[in-house]
Amino acid sequence: MKTEFFFEPIGEDHPSVKNVLEIAEEIMNKNKVLNVENLYNIAKKRLKLPRNGLLSIIQFLINKKLLIEGSKFSRESVLSNHIRNGILNYINKHPGVHFSDLRKRALPEEMGSSGQLVWHLEMLLKFNYINKIKVGNYTVFLPYDMDEAEGRTMFMLRDRINFKVIELLLKENTEAKSEIYKAINEKREDVYYRINNLLDLRIIIENPKSVKELCINPNFKEKISELFETTKLYIEKNLSSKEEEV
Repeated sequence: MKTEFFFEPIGEDHPSVKNVLEIAEEIMNKNKVLNVENLYNIAKKRLKLPRNGLLSIIQFLINKKLLIEGSKFSRESVLSNHIRNGILNYINKHPGVHFSDLRKRALPEEMGSSGQLVWHLEMLLKFNYINKIKVGNYTVFLPYDMDEAEGRTMFMLRDRINFKVIELLLKENTEAKSEIYKAINEKREDVYYRINNLLDLRIIIENPKSVKELCINPNFKEKISELFETTKLYIEKNLSSKEEEV
């Protein structure tokens, strides 16, 4: 659709924007998918708005992902489903959660299929409620406005061994790589695997003064410390659980 400019400032609270959105809701409430041309024709007759103004309002609603052509939902009505709303709340409370963890923890037992979860996640993604990123072989879900680097760090911290490595380095500042597995009482091969992943993501780095020692990346230490505290209660509750290992 060609964009034309509406010379009066518009936003979500503008009366004409609300009116057009209400008409779109009426169309979709009849179990019809949204068709922009149909919306334009109905709104033009009912609201008597100038052509360029109405086109700009519709384009604004689509750009803001308040409406999506071909959908039966608006950004508001998509959360009327209590399961979808629950998934969104879980992701907001536990950013960096991966797909299998969501299936176990955010879906009712009677609706725990992967297909159900994929459908609900796609709807939340379409309307910019959440974002997804890849971390290794995992698909990880974040609140929409969360920085991807923060999301990757939150995901890594959800792993109990990663958590213990970060906790040690935050406390000690530096630690010999060869001593970390002893300090956190975990198998050497498991710890070295985690260390390599953390190095790849630049969450930890080799100590500039000694390549045999590791430390938290000083450029992000304050943020990592903050994210660590955010994740701490959740991880400590599940620290003995092998389910949290990635």
